[in-house]
Amino acid sequence: MPVAARRAAAFPLVALVTLGVAACGSSSKTTTPATTGAAATGTAATTATTAGSSVLVGKQTSVALNPATSQLLKEHQIVVTAVAPATYRNTLLWPVSGGHIAVATVAGTIDHTGGIRLSHAGKSVQVTSFVVDTSTNQVTALVGGQRLPVFAIDTSSVKHQTGTGGTILESGLKFTLTEQAANALNSALGASAFKAGQVFGTATLTLAVKP
Repeated sequence: MPVAARRAAAFPLVALVTLGVAACGSSSKTTTPATTGAAATGTAATTATTAGSSVLVGKQTSVALNPATSQLLKEHQIVVTAVAPATYRNTLLWPVSGGHIAVATVAGTIDHTGGIRLSHAGKSVQVTSFVVDTSTNQVTALVGGQRLPVFAIDTSSVKHQTGTGGTILESGLKFTLTEQAANALNSALGASAFKAGQVFGTATLTLAVKP
């Protein structure tokens, strides 16, 4: 049964993965990863492998920002850039670094490298090492060196497909911002833009499992 069969979770995201507060210095679309994010990968938050699960060996999670969220960031003059090896143009792309899922249901944990940086009025914060947990419908990330739940996953519109070579495609997952993430981002940036329940974006998981 696909992820859509599981109960939709409440809204959490925009937070993003490692909140490392650093002086806002660049407006480029790609930045180098923070030491904290690189050292503390998603594997620390990965749940124990369950019987019958498959090891993930790559691909990516893409997140298309909600138009209302994009407008909100512009209004508050909050700039979003990528923390390598993640990228950001019109869509955020987080490379998958590992994890385990049950192929039939896509239940499990998906680890990522890189993340995003949010900058505002001379302040910045990084959110990195995202872990998407499709069993609990929650996304966690490193924020200021501490792993927090940053998004809740709404699976009410999810679609499941199997591509060539056994690639798994799970689309239509809505990421909504958690209260913990909203508070952490507002505090780090000296802003009031973020609120719990905001739809951050819609995600597509493209997953390759070990043969």
